[in-house]
Amino acid sequence: MAFRRPLCFLLVLMMLASACLSACSGGEEKEPVNSGTAVTDPSGTPVTNAPEPETEAVDPDTVHDLPEGLDFGGAAFTMASTENWSCLVNYEDTNGEALNDAKYEVKRYAEELLSVSVTEELTLPAEAGGTAINYVLSGETEIQVFNLLDRAAISSAMRNVFLPLSRARYIDLSKKYWGIGVAEKLSVGGFQFLALDSFQLNSFRNAGCLFMNLSVADNYNLPIPYDLVETGKWTFDALAAYSGAVLNDVDGDGDLTPDDAVTFGSTDHRQTLLNFMSAAEVPFMGKDEKNYPCFTCFGNEKLIDVMTWVKKTFFNAATSIASKADGDSMVTTGMFIHDRQLFLLGRLGNMLGDEMRNMDSVYAVFPYPKYDESQAEYISRAVDGIFPMIINTATDPDMVSAVLEAMSARAYQELLPALVETSLQFKYNNDPRSVENIQIVFDTRTVELSDMIVWSTFGDTPTWRLMYRDIPPVSWLESVQTGAGTTLERFLANAQELMNQ
Repeated sequence: MAFRRPLCFLLVLMMLASACLSACSGGEEKEPVNSGTAVTDPSGTPVTNAPEPETEAVDPDTVHDLPEGLDFGGAAFTMASTENWSCLVNYEDTNGEALNDAKYEVKRYAEELLSVSVTEELTLPAEAGGTAINYVLSGETEIQVFNLLDRAAISSAMRNVFLPLSRARYIDLSKKYWGIGVAEKLSVGGFQFLALDSFQLNSFRNAGCLFMNLSVADNYNLPIPYDLVETGKWTFDALAAYSGAVLNDVDGDGDLTPDDAVTFGSTDHRQTLLNFMSAAEVPFMGKDEKNYPCFTCFGNEKLIDVMTWVKKTFFNAATSIASKADGDSMVTTGMFIHDRQLFLLGRLGNMLGDEMRNMDSVYAVFPYPKYDESQAEYISRAVDGIFPMIINTATDPDMVSAVLEAMSARAYQELLPALVETSLQFKYNNDPRSVENIQIVFDTRTVELSDMIVWSTFGDTPTWRLMYRDIPPVSWLESVQTGAGTTLERFLANAQELMNQ
């Protein structure tokens, strides 16, 4: 999904490149691009903001087809969300901040177009599936949409709590703003309950990426893999070639800690394995001929190879502090921002956080690598997706579906460009050559239905504990196969019963 501004935007960033490259090479210190300091273009005109978008033909697949004149007479549209992952709450006016103003515009647009009042209640815990079920049983009808974390969303859908989207009159799942390339993954049997809307930013800013500290790369005289990414040669082997390149046991005690220096670290080591499995196109689960989830991990040699590679590369006690199962090893962002780590495995949204926004050194952004050069494209797994679910007791599902359609379409046009172009590529990005890589990560993000079901079949073992344990992946898979199969059978029985209604 390419937005509207890349060419003119690149010209502005190229004017800033010399400042960033000078800082990386030890030259005169410059203000970082994201400091708000004004720079000038060749004409001498100050440049302090991202340029205005160029005029382009509008893609009809990004525009809703809601009938003209829809008027719901001031009806109340109410969503329930958890505070950490709210969509539109508190965006009651513009304040000049790009994301705030875009969210306000999404809400205002739907309200004025359809004559409704849009509100969001922050009442849900993260795992809110049970809350949604209890709400239906209570007989209340004020809340019509639950914004649920992926795992809670799929489990609740299988308990006949939400409306299949095929029955939502005004939602057009063929449109780009409902998720390109993920509809099949999010369907079960003949139904789709989940769709990747464009107004819930969690599903976009949580796309996985790699950050590279350019000061560390310069200090150790290490190559920066821009060209590898561009030519499709950024692979598992290319990344593994950096293993051990940065390694400094400062106190010499033989035990790596956050006070030492290492090559690899993560904002959340629990996601490392699943991110690389998705990047290599070998998730734990796929779909069978009837479009039901099925395990694809047992006996899969490529998957076992990826698991072994991740364990060796990122959880090696000789080269990583992520080799022991304690809280101190879960997050190494501090090492990265203080120039004691070369690569940080993270998410695009980390660029918006205070730690990385305020770090002194310049960093580059890269997609997760391909398994090998034969793989068609890079793949970026989006963690903890949030999905809007229409409760099946909604008194006016037509109104609800129309509001969701309007907001998702408007968000695709206004909110996502504000996130990607204005915020990620320009405001908080301090490396001009990362602009295209940020776009690659955003364009190749994916969600996995298997993520949602694996949590209930395997627990959290596959996400990180296996990496710490002295057990081969093959042996572990054999040990969990029977139990995982039993859990999946229960899930499929619920799904089949629902499909037969």
